[in-house]
Amino acid sequence: MNASLNARPEIAEMDEAALPRMSGELVFHDEWERRAFAIAVSLAEQGRFAWPQFQANLIAAVAVAEAGDPLHPSRGYYESWLDALEATLSQAKVLPDPSIVHQAKERL
Repeated sequence: MNASLNARPEIAEMDEAALPRMSGELVFHDEWERRAFAIAVSLAEQGRFAWPQFQANLIAAVAVAEAGDPLHPSRGYYESWLDALEATLSQAKVLPDPSIVHQAKERL
């Protein structure tokens, strides 16, 4: 994963919606968080969507979570990450069926 981040510094250096870090290292509390991160980075690197588009969606998703959205009362950062990824993939028309992401979220 580090090689990917070095190849795309805009991914590693997200200013407005900084990645959770501890001692400079990315922090994942569960394996699904690591996978969601890897999927987003990989798809961006493949050119499936523009990273700034994902970044804007992530900023919006984090803002909703921080505002105390009653539909998602205890969302963490990576739940917002999944919401942003879903929105981005839908906007970029990468997903033939956006319900795929909803099904994945239900398994969390």
